[in-house]
Amino acid sequence: MHLPRPAIHWVALGLAALVLPPVWAAPDVTAQLQAGDAARHQFNLDQALGAYRDAYRLDPACYEAAWKLARALTDKGTLTPDQAQQKQFYEEAVQAARTAIRLKQRDSAGHTSLAIAVGKLALFEGGRQKVELSKEVKEEATLAVQLNPRDDLGYHVLGVWNREMVELNWALRQIAQLLYGKFPPASLDNAIAFLQHAIEITPDNVAHHVELGNTYAAAEQWQKAGDELAHALALPQSWVTDGYYKARAEEALKRVKPHLK
Repeated sequence: MHLPRPAIHWVALGLAALVLPPVWAAPDVTAQLQAGDAARHQFNLDQALGAYRDAYRLDPACYEAAWKLARALTDKGTLTPDQAQQKQFYEEAVQAARTAIRLKQRDSAGHTSLAIAVGKLALFEGGRQKVELSKEVKEEATLAVQLNPRDDLGYHVLGVWNREMVELNWALRQIAQLLYGKFPPASLDNAIAFLQHAIEITPDNVAHHVELGNTYAAAEQWQKAGDELAHALALPQSWVTDGYYKARAEEALKRVKPHLK
């Protein structure tokens, strides 16, 4: 049976529709990841977060989408003034980072992302839960730097972890001793060494210098603290959270200056 010419025309269009992708098809994961990276370079965190969310929705099994989403969520929480919203961002970041690790266990980015997100979430907890989370922070950051000795953020986390363990009050130290079997080997010297190593890897990272300055202040090495904090303030912005850390540096300098000669 022969089809009339109009019928042949519509059949051909229908077959073409099955073969050719529609012009309104969702952009692929790679394009969304690239868009997210570009937005971060322009310090547009909201746009980056949206792009990484889209990439993760398009392919929940994409490791790069998972860990980059976790990092963006953590940064968003850091810059969010409302504490309830902060916690929600950190909880979502933890979930995304755990997904990343399930997808690829032998890469540092997922473990570092989880260490950072869990460390942020621990700020909202108290007592035993806070110390339990800190144990996971150390484990994940340690694994990250073992997998990648050039992972500056992993060393940053270990530096802050050492300082915070030293600063635990008596009750939390007892909880830590129970959880670890004995109180973990933490010191301000270790904190300084880890943060210095992070700076050796990435010298222009504002957050590294701010945390090192705060650690020198905790050790009452006031001149070094002042120098590091001033250096942090002089650095150009290279990350979306640099403004937040520079504000912390300014506050810390107010406490350090009375001790300077």
